[in-house]
Amino acid sequence: MNEQSRMPYIVRGVLALLLGCIVLFWPGLTVEVVAILFAVFILLNGLLLIGLSAMSPSGESFGTAFLILGILMVVGGVFGVINPIMTAITLTILIAILAIISGFSDIWVALTAMGSGGARLLLGLSGVLSIILGGIFFIFPMLGAVILVAVYIGVFAIAIGILSIAQGIMTPRAASIPSE
Repeated sequence: MNEQSRMPYIVRGVLALLLGCIVLFWPGLTVEVVAILFAVFILLNGLLLIGLSAMSPSGESFGTAFLILGILMVVGGVFGVINPIMTAITLTILIAILAIISGFSDIWVALTAMGSGGARLLLGLSGVLSIILGGIFFIFPMLGAVILVAVYIGVFAIAIGILSIAQGIMTPRAASIPSE
């Protein structure tokens, strides 16, 4: 790395820090933007599946399945773009259900598995925490969506920003070449 490669890291770090701060200070807006992006992704996937169904040989069952799934995804994507908050709530409820199921699974394995008590105890505790978090997200899905976005995106962006700035600062300066 040289002097010229320092600045992009510093700029990237500053931009990541700004993004992280925006996400942490305005998480509701961020949830809405992420939900819209997810809805657009689903919409585009639906259009792709409809296109694949049109290209499949007639009589093939996967072509019909692609068409049905594609139509459902387009409808879901349009709904998500029109109502991003409901999309965020729905996704958070799905995450909550998965966390609760995962928690009960961890507890079951901890209670029935062979092996040392310490590892089983930790697995059981992680199961309890998953159930608690899933329950909170299920009961308060908008709060859960905001927490998910703020913690995962905001904190991650700030950490990346700090690391990038540090990398830019620590990149060695180009050695000066003595003039002859």
